[in-house]
Amino acid sequence: MRATPETQVWLLRHGTSSFNVQRRCQGCCDDSELTPQGREAAHISGEWLGTVGIEAVISSPLRRATDTAEEVLKGIRTQDRKITLQTEARLREIELHRWERLPLEEIPRRFPEQFLVWRSRPGELEMQSAGGEVRYPVRHLYHRVNLFWNDLLATCPGKSVLLVTHSGTARALIASALGLGTEHFHSFQQSNCGVSRLCFSPDSRQAKLELLNDTRHLGELLPKLKEGRRGMRLLFIPVTDANPAEIRQFAAVLEGIAVDKLLVAGPTARLAAAGIFQHSADSCRAISEHAVDRSVSDALQYDSGDRLCHVAIVGPPLTLRRLLQHQLAFPDSAAESLQLNRLGITSVHRPANGVPPVLQALNMFGSIPSAVGA
Repeated sequence: MRATPETQVWLLRHGTSSFNVQRRCQGCCDDSELTPQGREAAHISGEWLGTVGIEAVISSPLRRATDTAEEVLKGIRTQDRKITLQTEARLREIELHRWERLPLEEIPRRFPEQFLVWRSRPGELEMQSAGGEVRYPVRHLYHRVNLFWNDLLATCPGKSVLLVTHSGTARALIASALGLGTEHFHSFQQSNCGVSRLCFSPDSRQAKLELLNDTRHLGELLPKLKEGRRGMRLLFIPVTDANPAEIRQFAAVLEGIAVDKLLVAGPTARLAAAGIFQHSADSCRAISEHAVDRSVSDALQYDSGDRLCHVAIVGPPLTLRRLLQHQLAFPDSAAESLQLNRLGITSVHRPANGVPPVLQALNMFGSIPSAVGA
């Protein structure tokens, strides 16, 4: 008997909206609409996703998401794929009733205690709902996305499904699929029309994260930084050998990024780093995994002022995954679910203002994962 294939779930945040441009809190309100640039990015995303074998598209019912989904479907249909759109209320954005429609910079001024809880202990945030009852918005969001996961995995086993949703909802979907609680709600970034992918094996409710917030189809070298261009961005570059073709590809991608510090874990990584960054092998000193971690910690003590520093870390995938785990404070099970692909670049942003680290992208520039059964 043929085994059931894995279930692939692609996540796409809606395109740039009017409230994104105005820097207003959107939440569950439906006043915001796609900008022309948002529509164009959604169509481009559909053309890119048209090659990966998507069989179903499910969207949040909020306008900015359904309009994005319609544009995505137009792009997918240029590949002669006939797919219909379904909507699902559990994919709508987090409900932040008292903050919705407000300018983002006004929220910490008007609600300083609530905002501090939102940033540091999101699961403990209390807020009155539109119906007047007091709720925990992040906990409520996690509850409904967990119910959604249970139903989706039961009804779409072995399929390739695209979910068109929102930043907060996408982050809750990813965190819950990796077995992470509300304390990691802010640990992931999901940009407008950024693409992520989770893969569920037939006998497991916990997923593998294979792609996070890929925006290369939109012409971005790396996703825009949610917390501003301050602090430090760690670039994890996995290598298993000094393959000349792979070195050239990494070098071409990283050519436009000014790297302030280079850390190399192991002798193979030393040779690869020399080729990628055009240094002599002697100038790329290989150090231990522990020394790399310590060097990152030391570098984080350096005040970069108002500029962003880049630290490139070259090493074997297993070493980089352990370093990622330490940076993000993930438990073992969640760390093991991070799949570092060859030729993929993973980015972690460490803001300088005390904000916890954010996994900004995973496996950018790696090959597009193949469709189910390919």
